[in-house]
Amino acid sequence: MSLTKLKSFFKRHSFFLYTFSLWTIYMVLVFIEWKHGRLDFKDVNFYVLLLFFTFFEGMAVSFELFVARKFEKDTRTEIMFSTGVIINVLAAAVLRPGMAMLIPFFGYLPLKYKVLFSEKYLYFLYNSASLGIITYLTSILLHFTFNALGDNILVSTIFITSGSILYFALNILLSIFFVFAIYGKISKDLVELVTSEGKLFNVFATSLNTLIIYVLYSYIGIFAIPLSLFTFITIQLSNYYATKYRNAKIELLMALIKSLEEKDPYTAGHGEMVAEISSKIAEKLDFQKKEIELIKIAGVLHDIGKIGIPDIIILKKDKLTEEEYMIMKEHPKKGFEILKQINEFEETVAKWVLYHHERWDGKGYPEGLKGEEIPLESRIITIADVYHALISDRPYRKALSKEEAVKILKEESGKFFDPKLVEIMLDLIKGGKI
Repeated sequence: MSLTKLKSFFKRHSFFLYTFSLWTIYMVLVFIEWKHGRLDFKDVNFYVLLLFFTFFEGMAVSFELFVARKFEKDTRTEIMFSTGVIINVLAAAVLRPGMAMLIPFFGYLPLKYKVLFSEKYLYFLYNSASLGIITYLTSILLHFTFNALGDNILVSTIFITSGSILYFALNILLSIFFVFAIYGKISKDLVELVTSEGKLFNVFATSLNTLIIYVLYSYIGIFAIPLSLFTFITIQLSNYYATKYRNAKIELLMALIKSLEEKDPYTAGHGEMVAEISSKIAEKLDFQKKEIELIKIAGVLHDIGKIGIPDIIILKKDKLTEEEYMIMKEHPKKGFEILKQINEFEETVAKWVLYHHERWDGKGYPEGLKGEEIPLESRIITIADVYHALISDRPYRKALSKEEAVKILKEESGKFFDPKLVEIMLDLIKGGKI
């Protein structure tokens, strides 16, 4: 077989080979443990922990590492970690390594047997093997530590936490190899999928919860597990409803901006276009995915403060009087007051909206900031806002051509706009991306 054909074979079958390799390692470890007589199926703790692992996984509270869809343009692979990790780390501490590594396999059998006997059987083998190997290595670390330093509260606190962190680190590492095996590449989006926001918090939360269960388990036995599960689910539900409440607020704001645009047909869809242009500029500047999402929200909502401006001014077709213009200039401040009600927006979206009428030369409003005193995100929204306004119909004028708008951008570079952003805008326009 030629080198080219060999590479093609490995590329097409990389996921199978990766999963098969993990499964082989898993089976070898099980065989070694069995050969040395370290598999004790009379240990009641094994069955207790297996039962709770199955129960925890069956609850599907959050974060299971089970991939169901391909990572394509229109879909996203779902990668999550489950509450079963708590039982795996607890098993690593309580059981022998060989028995602890069997928990994921036997636990998944009743839950995922349909996957095992389907064309997606590799996903079952991958999860069982990867989690089994991770649990085995974590257990070896914990037992080595307990044998060397003893099993007391201080040692438990340090090393159960360390064991949890090791478990997560190995899980993330194998997950990165996993997405590489499926897609043949490691992109920023794929890495973010595995290591995105919330994961570090979950490492901390799960480590703390596992420690609490372990200490309680040492004193009161199996009753510690359902007790801690109740606490964990309560926290998860609180987070869930807090997120739902936050999303409801954002949806309300989106509805308000839509109603505002409905009053003025000339500005219908303006927010979405500003968001689109802003996001493309942000991508050029290598913003992180979360930052791009926030700047999109800011783009859509940048004129939300106009809700507090009288309709007679908003809809006026003639030039505004000086008094009317002074009232109109209040809308960034009003937008800030509205948006800061969402905690995560107070230092981001709200401030970007507050300063989106500032100018590079310091002649803007509301605070007359100059140059890089203006947040970069606000400068991006400014140029996106003005450009889209220029190429759109307005009550007092017809839309300008792209050529005319480009000329204005060039003339206002270093005056109204950040010169660097003007260059990026011109590149995007020239490339037909805007």
